[in-house]
Amino acid sequence: MGKDRQKDKMSGIYIHIPFCERKCIYCDFYSIEKLSWIDSFVDSVLREIEIFKKESDFTETSCFDTIYFGGGTPSLLKISQAEKILNSLYKNFQISPNAEVTIEANPGTVDKEKLFSFKEVGVNRLSFGVQSFFDEDLKFLGRIHTSQDAIECVKFAFESGFENINIDLIFGLPGQSVKDWVKNLHKAIELGVPHISAYNLIVEKGTPLYELVRNGKVKLPDENEQAEMYEMTMETLESAGYIHYEVSNYAHEGFECRHNLKYWEYENYIGFGPSAHSFWANKRWWNVANLDKYLRAIGLDKLPIANFEILDSEKMIEEFIYLGLRSTGIDLNKFRGKFGFDFLDAEIREELNELEKLGFVEVDNFKVKLTRKGFSVCDEISVNLISKIKYVSR
Repeated sequence: MGKDRQKDKMSGIYIHIPFCERKCIYCDFYSIEKLSWIDSFVDSVLREIEIFKKESDFTETSCFDTIYFGGGTPSLLKISQAEKILNSLYKNFQISPNAEVTIEANPGTVDKEKLFSFKEVGVNRLSFGVQSFFDEDLKFLGRIHTSQDAIECVKFAFESGFENINIDLIFGLPGQSVKDWVKNLHKAIELGVPHISAYNLIVEKGTPLYELVRNGKVKLPDENEQAEMYEMTMETLESAGYIHYEVSNYAHEGFECRHNLKYWEYENYIGFGPSAHSFWANKRWWNVANLDKYLRAIGLDKLPIANFEILDSEKMIEEFIYLGLRSTGIDLNKFRGKFGFDFLDAEIREELNELEKLGFVEVDNFKVKLTRKGFSVCDEISVNLISKIKYVSR
């Protein structure tokens, strides 16, 4: 799978569905609870796709092999609405016949019939926002489902014919013990899902959780406890046969998320919907993060772009290193091809030798990748190597 994707240089498409029945207290993604706007939103996404196709100068020769419905809660879409969006994408772009088509789904918004219908219209990968199998955690986070709902949804997905299923889980929750976190992992393993995303809770400014923590009303596990949870995540999932292919993501072989790998491996992708980001060659742009402004722009037959940036070589090198270390490693041939010099320069090689001795990285003629120990200090290693690269490239 990996070899074919690299060879074909295919790109990805992201659709942001900004609707939730209830916004979670930790979430800083753009989403709203005005479900009555979904019909107008879908019509505008269809129009945005057409405008983009008309105005872009690279899609005629580009092929896409992943489509990802994120949010928000994409599973709030009617089947007919999801089908319209997919039909529009297939009409306007070259989509690979074996494309990975993912939809994020929250337990409590889907049943067996709806899951089966999603599969019928072309969705072949599900990502369930479970977060925890403890009802008290779900209540605190503002989730609308129970642990039993989550378990039943996963079972319904398998019964509906889905094989490629992800579960999102969060550790570092208030009052969460290492023991409870490991129970979450074992429950996910027991359900037989081939992909697990295990995230450390991040307290983002502007969220209700930030205010609760800032005001001392909520206390999170300390750094040592969170570090132990992360260590137990790697140990538990790797022991169960999952490949740790990104800082927070684990999969059985062949079930890595092809769409997310495009972000981590610095490949091209385009995004539709409010707040959606796009990246192509050395340009990044993003849509307005406001549904009303988004609808008005589309109504004027304009792309709803809020801003853009052209990345210089230094910025691209920084991002390439950071994203590579977070996932499958820094591809040395790809680095040389993109930037015109060897990553394993003498100055860098000396630093990598030290990191190898400490057990943080593995280096061969093709890749520099983090070990399990290295993943725990990924950001520090990235900053250090980036500073060395800046010195060498001057």
